Amino acid sequence: MSQIPEIAELDEQLYRVDATMGAADAHGALCGMICARGTIELSEWVDHVIGEQQQGSDALHDAVHSLSELHQWTLEAMNDATGGFKLLLLDDEEPLPDRVEALAAWCQGFIYGLAAGGIRQGSELPEDTTELLNDMIEISRAGHDVDDSDMEEADAQEDELAYIEVEEYVRMGVMLMYEELQPLQSTQTIH
Repeated sequence: MSQIPEIAELDEQLYRVDATMGAADAHGALCGMICARGTIELSEWVDHVIGEQQQGSDALHDAVHSLSELHQWTLEAMNDATGGFKLLLLDDEEPLPDRVEALAAWCQGFIYGLAAGGIRQGSELPEDTTELLNDMIEISRAGHDVDDSDMEEADAQEDELAYIEVEEYVRMGVMLMYEELQPLQSTQTIH
């Protein structure tokens, strides 16, 4: 399987080219487009992520190369029967408010990707997919505005566990949506 790029490095590359999306929402958009269509051409997704750019710069080349690696890894992971798919999010060592913000951005990107992939509001969707989509809309609005220095240890652990559960819910929800919306794609393995 291909290698997934580091989120911090990809964020920096996208920042340098003044991209329209950061790493988390770009990955969410890619996953949404794949769920909507079954696959997505790299160039089409890159156009959504980067927007209008002057060709030829080293920074643009580096960003597109990393996006290409993420595209390939995501296609492979979403079709991997062993469950190797994961969301491109911040590491567990990062502060919880930053991780919550990244997860919200990922969900915003996913919703955008579904729309860019052709799923519109009012589209006829399976019941589970509709429920998951509504949950992701709520998660996309998430914020974590508690000052960590004022938190009790028990509250911090409770928030950490809640975050882990929500992240896993989103991950499994994406896989379920992909399976429901693209039943033939999700049973095939990309080589």
